[in-house]
Parts: sequence; C-alpha cells; structure tokens
Amino acid sequence: MEEMLKRNQIKQKSNYFWRVAATGFSFASFGAGGVGIATVVAPLVNLSSRNPEIRQQRAQQVIRYGFKGFTEMMVKLGIMTYHVEGLEKLQNSRQELVIANHPTLVDVVVLIGLMQQANCVVKQSLWSNPFTRGPVRSAGYILNAGSQQFIEDCVTRLKESDAASLLIFPEGTRTEKGEYLNEFQRGAANIAIRANVPVRPVLITCTPSTLTKNEKWYHVPAQPFHIEIKVLDTIDVQDVLGDSEISPKQVRQLNQSFYQIFNDELSGK
Repeated sequence: MEEMLKRNQIKQKSNYFWRVAATGFSFASFGAGGVGIATVVAPLVNLSSRNPEIRQQRAQQVIRYGFKGFTEMMVKLGIMTYHVEGLEKLQNSRQELVIANHPTLVDVVVLIGLMQQANCVVKQSLWSNPFTRGPVRSAGYILNAGSQQFIEDCVTRLKESDAASLLIFPEGTRTEKGEYLNEFQRGAANIAIRANVPVRPVLITCTPSTLTKNEKWYHVPAQPFHIEIKVLDTIDVQDVLGDSEISPKQVRQLNQSFYQIFNDELSGK
C-alpha cells in the first residue's frame, strides 16, 4: 500500500512538472505566433486587397484560426479542457455586443477561437506589446483608451452593415484568485445604449482557478484546469430600460442589470 502511494505521488509530481513545461511552451508559442503574424502574415494580408475592410476581415480570420489552434494545443498537451453550452449562439453571432466575465488570461483566446468573426476591445498594454500589437492592429481591434472616442469607435463599428459582433469584458481586468466577479465598468452599457444592438452575455468559469490577475503563468494547479462557457440568450436594451433615452442614469441602470445577470448566474442564485 505504501509503495503504491509513493508511485502515485511520483506520478502526480511528474504530471505537474510536465504541465508547467507545457504551459511555458504554450505561452512561448503564443508569443512567437504573434511575432509571426506581425512580421509575415499581416504584410501579406495587407497586400491581398486594397479594401481595408476586407484586409481586417482576413486578419481577424487569421487570428481566429490561430487562437483556435492555440486552444486545441493546450487541450492536447493536457493543460486544460473546456466545454461550451450554447456554442451555436456564439458561432452565429452577428452585430451583437458580446459581454463576458474575465476569470483567466486565456478567456479572449478561447472565445475568439469559437466565434466565426469578431471585433474585440483591447487594452493599451496589448496595443503596445511587441508580441500582440501586430495582430490586434492588423485586425482592426479597438483600443480602449478610456475616452469618449473609444465609445464612439465601438458604436460605429457595430452599426456597420453586416458587422461582426464586438467582444468586450465589462470588468476591464481579470478577477483575482478567490474572487468570481469584479464590478462592471460602464463602457459596455454606454456602447449598448448608443448602438442599440442585441447584447449577448457569456459566462465563464475556470476550475480550479488559474491564470487570474497577479498570478504567474507557472503557478499551475495540481490538475488540468477546466473552462466552462455558457452562452445566454440576447438581451434587448429597450426591454431593460423601457425607453431609448440616453442619460447617465440609464447607463447606470443598464450596467447594474448586466452585473446582476452575471452575479446571479455565477453565484448560483
């Protein structure tokens, strides 16, 4: 019995060290992929058409397939597993504001890999990071500079004919270990009211918790982590607010409604 326990401990340690190494390899591959897109793929995409919209769509498809491949690579390496409830809603999403909570570093990678096409809001650090700035700029993703211009850029993009859906994380940053939801910033509510498009909530949980805010990539859990994604039905802004008035009060009310939906679902109420 004692010998069996020792063998199990050795096996668990070996599996742990393998996943640390595999996680490091995955993130190194992600960085290399970003550089590859910026230096090779993006210039080729720019040469493929004179139409900037077509170039952006093609760049978004490159990122989509790259992110999908990265996700599947992590699954094959035994780092993670994932399951999606309501996948067809996400795949068929067009001209919607997709809002999701943000428990892990790989949320955006998994979601964009699942969507047929998506615009995305990115923060300043990704816009200027040498590994990510090439892909996000060539895809025409929107910089969140915390200004009114950012809101207007999102609204304009959503109102374009046959526009792709726009993915945004209302929390603005990942949750910390032990937490399940941050307060929502009002950007998503501002965009939803002004664009007047359907809002698609996407709930994400990660078990066990990993890759949270301020948590190093090599702090891997004792077992592969599992990401559960639940895609909800769309919300009509007017059904929540009752009228089309645009005011700070309406923005606060809508933002609170968004937060309450996520809080109720994630807390099991």
